[in-house]
Amino acid sequence: MSSVKIWLVALCLLAAPLRAAETGAEEESKPEKLQETLVVTATKQERRLEELPVSATVVTAEQLKFKAATIPGDELTGVPGVFFRRSEPADSFMAINIRGLTGNHGNDTFLALLDGIPFVSAHEEVLLAELPHGSVDRVEVVRGPVSALYGRGALSGAVNYITKSPTRDKSFQVNLSGGSFGFIRPHISATLPIEPDTHRLMIDAYFEESDGWRDVTARRGANILLKDEVIFSERFQMTAYLNYYENQQEAGGQIPIGPDGNVLETAGGRTGFVGFEPNEYDRETLMTALRFTNQLGEGLSLQTTLHYRQIEDNNLLNFFDPFGFDPDNEILRVNGFENDRATDVFFIEPQLTWTTQNNTLIVGANFEQVDLEETDWWTGQFGFNEETFEFHFYEINIDYTTGEILNLDHPLFVTRDETYRADSSNQFTSLYFQNEWSITERTSLTIGARYDRFEREADIDSDVDFDGVIDDNPLIVDDENHISPKLAIMHRWSPGFNTWLSYGEGFNSNFGAVWQWDPSLYQRGTEVKPSIVQNLELGFRGTLQNKFNYSVSLFNLVQDDRLVFISNQFGTLQATTADEFESNGLELETAFRFNSTWSGYLNYTYTDAEWNDYSVGGVDYSGNAPVGVPENMLSFGINGEPMENLTLRAWYDAYDDYFFTLGNEFEDGGWQLVNLAVSYELPQIGGKITATGKNILDEDYHYLFGSQLPLTAQPGLPAQFMLGMTFDF
Repeated sequence: MSSVKIWLVALCLLAAPLRAAETGAEEESKPEKLQETLVVTATKQERRLEELPVSATVVTAEQLKFKAATIPGDELTGVPGVFFRRSEPADSFMAINIRGLTGNHGNDTFLALLDGIPFVSAHEEVLLAELPHGSVDRVEVVRGPVSALYGRGALSGAVNYITKSPTRDKSFQVNLSGGSFGFIRPHISATLPIEPDTHRLMIDAYFEESDGWRDVTARRGANILLKDEVIFSERFQMTAYLNYYENQQEAGGQIPIGPDGNVLETAGGRTGFVGFEPNEYDRETLMTALRFTNQLGEGLSLQTTLHYRQIEDNNLLNFFDPFGFDPDNEILRVNGFENDRATDVFFIEPQLTWTTQNNTLIVGANFEQVDLEETDWWTGQFGFNEETFEFHFYEINIDYTTGEILNLDHPLFVTRDETYRADSSNQFTSLYFQNEWSITERTSLTIGARYDRFEREADIDSDVDFDGVIDDNPLIVDDENHISPKLAIMHRWSPGFNTWLSYGEGFNSNFGAVWQWDPSLYQRGTEVKPSIVQNLELGFRGTLQNKFNYSVSLFNLVQDDRLVFISNQFGTLQATTADEFESNGLELETAFRFNSTWSGYLNYTYTDAEWNDYSVGGVDYSGNAPVGVPENMLSFGINGEPMENLTLRAWYDAYDDYFFTLGNEFEDGGWQLVNLAVSYELPQIGGKITATGKNILDEDYHYLFGSQLPLTAQPGLPAQFMLGMTFDF
């Protein structure tokens, strides 16, 4: 905490001249950017960004377009505090950390929302690959725990993907995009105002496909979104939508890293495929939602949200096997895996909002049920080899210099061997409140808390002895509960300068993936309890002379009781909670205007993260930095209009090297990317042409992964060029 105290003193010294510069500013002189930036996610109410005692970033539809955001993660590039590595087996999978907090399985440290509704799997991972990215209108990123409003998973923040909505006037838009690696996306969006003031219907649909930039990375997808808004009366209105999304994605193989930490040369180089085919996954998602808003009286309203989604997915993937990696003999080993899952989710949330002159109180409850049926199969060399006295677990041995499968003809090689079936029901019940109280005209206090109860019933049948017989295990039942508090105070020193101090808590249920409840492999100890993150934040936000908007936050984040697995005397892994993690940092977000036609932004993040108490396999890594967390991140961009109807945008993203082994022996993986976009308006025909180049200098870089030893690398995306044409009718 000593570093935080130093930052507090530095911030006070810095704030004094800023307050002096702001004194005397008039209310009506607030910059247009802040007045128009509205955020819903931070408070579950629409608020101007300048009014929020949290760190938040909004990525607009325009930014998504000129960034050519075509795969998950593109929208998060350059957002302060957020870092991700695209991971094997496909570019759509990512390891994401916010404020340096890393996860246990998948992305389980932050919460993904779709139109404010939790978008989390039964395995407690966020479902970024299942989101209809092409129909997203804006993305709101709130950093810092938000479990007091949203419950489980919101350990380090929330990312809300808000879909498009119908407009008041009739409109029809056609967007045609295409570019590198055979990418194409025709996209239409139409609003049909049945009654412009009371009933508006929108249809948004697109199809996309790409050959992929590496071997075995082709993808295709389609989406259709129907959204209907009906105003029945001044007091009652409804929004309804139906969304269907499908996606098929091939998964390029991983590249091994040698014991010296260097990426090895493999067949085909960065674009080649080293693995066992098929290596792909398919998704099919059907979602519907109803949101009713009822004005019950003066200052009192009730909003009720109902949501249902069904996800069918099939995965045929290669999992890197570090125990079989043999660089001396140029052998890479993977385990062939197939998984079928069917997920059904039902969600309901009523929320009352009561607004008076000095108070805004929200009180809500929600119930979510996530039902999952899944089956696993494995492929590879399996069983006890009597000649070598070795046991093999679905091993696929590959000569990574040629791509040849070496043991395909081995007598023990089996294909699609069923080992696991599970049928689980997960229920999450919550009550929450939050009160925003204007203590004075300049000072506001926010206080809130949420109670969550979570229950799981899992019927898991597995091949305990790996003899081809699926054993029927007894039903497993468990439950936990948690209370998440929140407290924030904000003071407006002048119309252009605010400061805030906040404390928030995030939690994860630590239920984790359902397969981790298989009693033949894992045992859940009585010590398992939710993982808690406590976050203390000091920030200020404001404007200077209507030309420079800024937000600075200093944070201290501490996590206790991560889910860990340790070996026990029965030859299985015992689930328990342990470890302590701490991260201190600074986030700076700015937007500035040079003149009437040129503007820019600068975002910077400093993260000092380390394990206070952490051990793996009997080795103590306390005091080390976590894997995959760069110390410095920078994003800088400028845009302007050098001539009428022409807009230029250029931006630069830079990330430090990061440690990719637990012992911090190896540090690499940083990158610096230069990007450029040009837009030209065609007002005479209602059109616009946008050309985007990402990584235009074609920098070679890799996302690096490891544990106690270096493991694998995923090549970073090379130079890409996109051309989009939009026509409005």
